[in-house]
Amino acid sequence: MRLLFTNARLVDGTGAPAREGSLLVEDDHIAELGETSLSPDEVIDCSGAVLCPGFIDMHSHGDFALPRDRDAAAKVMQGVTTEVVGNCGLGVFPANDVVASFYARLSPMLFGEESGGSDGGTFRDLDAFRARLDDGGASVNTAPLVSHGNVRAHAMGLEERQASPGELRAMEELVDRAHAQGAFGLSTGLVYPPGAYAETDEIIALARVAARHGGIYTTHMRDEGARLIPSFEEALRVGREAKISVQISHHKAGGRFNWGKVKKTLAMLERAREQGMDVHSDVYPYTAGSTVLSAMFLPLWAFEGSQEKLLERLGDPVMRARMTRDAEERFMRFVHLPGILDRIFPKRLILPWVLRELSKVVVVSSTKNEHRYEGMSIADIVKERGKPLFEVLFDLLKEEELAVAAIAHVMSEDDVRTVMKHPSTMIGTDGFPQREGKPHPRTYGTYPRVLEEYVKKERLFSLETAIHKMTAMPASKLGLSDRGVLREGAIADLVVLRPSDVHDRSSYADPRQHPDGIAHVMVGGVFTVKNGAHTGARPGRVLSRTISARTRGERVEGRS
Repeated sequence: MRLLFTNARLVDGTGAPAREGSLLVEDDHIAELGETSLSPDEVIDCSGAVLCPGFIDMHSHGDFALPRDRDAAAKVMQGVTTEVVGNCGLGVFPANDVVASFYARLSPMLFGEESGGSDGGTFRDLDAFRARLDDGGASVNTAPLVSHGNVRAHAMGLEERQASPGELRAMEELVDRAHAQGAFGLSTGLVYPPGAYAETDEIIALARVAARHGGIYTTHMRDEGARLIPSFEEALRVGREAKISVQISHHKAGGRFNWGKVKKTLAMLERAREQGMDVHSDVYPYTAGSTVLSAMFLPLWAFEGSQEKLLERLGDPVMRARMTRDAEERFMRFVHLPGILDRIFPKRLILPWVLRELSKVVVVSSTKNEHRYEGMSIADIVKERGKPLFEVLFDLLKEEELAVAAIAHVMSEDDVRTVMKHPSTMIGTDGFPQREGKPHPRTYGTYPRVLEEYVKKERLFSLETAIHKMTAMPASKLGLSDRGVLREGAIADLVVLRPSDVHDRSSYADPRQHPDGIAHVMVGGVFTVKNGAHTGARPGRVLSRTISARTRGERVEGRS
């Protein structure tokens, strides 16, 4: 089958200026570029449109959704052809009973009330995940990372302690096995238990295993607020000592008193690159983040043992009192300069200001309460219930059996622009597969928002630069030498879009809206979107990391 795109504005992904021309797809690859000589079976006129490589979502949590949502419409309708999954140390493999039980508590939020089952959507290993997705396929490709939280829970449960030598060996074996099965690297989520319980030396040891396979190290750092700088340095230390390529996940500074710190972390990143380290970051184009409510407020020790033990602690008055003290201290560190305001003013005078900050934290999933609190801020819920802040939070988490997600409006627009414009920054959605409630609009609108808001309106960078950040740059980082660029022989993962028509329709109030202006999306030479509509095709596969251009010592064109 041959398909010819004609009269296109070709943006090849490398950052080079656009040029007019044609592109011929034969079966699953690009056969000719520019002038074409072969006769096509079908011709698509792209007059007034851009033809570029398919977008690679450098930071996604789509692995939780894809086994049940093969169409991945939220992603393909915005031009995504490959998702990097298993981020933040959270993923669907490797899993045993402990891991499955951990994720099962989130099943109503992830998969809906009718999901059933107790496996939490998890898989024994990467091969089992691949077998499930390849049986019937999906509309996007996936590039899986092995998740440190799963590895740690698999080897030693949810214990808050240092791993024994035997447990560390077991973790190394799991990481090694995942890479032998094709994983692209190791991810950590050092704010989430059980990954948060690990010391840096443990992370370095596991990263060395990934490095032997040519994998990368991606990290949701320990702190993206008051302790952003030392957390960033920890990530760079892992890269230096493990001799591994580093990816800083959703690079940001949360909390008003931390705004501007990204200038320091970007300077640290630049120095590390000058010293020879392969380090990049990714960003989503929003000033709000999103995660489970428990991770925002509860002290780490409360999670130790199991989700069931956490629920027991939430119902124990003695444990509640201890959690309140520790959670209050943690939250106060986040919303103001630590140790200053509360030395000057009593907490009763600070509390009203804290509640104003809580108006920026909005619940987006509350299934057990029949979605009653979705769209309400924590401040609103506290006012409605008429109880102290942490009593309300603990009650809500217990009622919902921990499956509460929230959006927090805690970042600076200037910081978002600063990180996004940096030449070492890629684009990622951080999209979480939330079947119930109101997910963050980034899941549906990240790529059109970058093109509309930051390219067309603000002119933060050129269209060619934006597409480079979405295509060739992540492809190079991952070692995908046959994707992310328009060149003969490359896999035909393609997007046709009309820049003047691209419009992000997703919002916080109504997030499940697909964008305008994305005309066609092709995965492996098959249309997943044609004339703005999902085709239902599922040509995507779970990709395997093989020997990449980077590990062979070659240079990928357009590498940042």
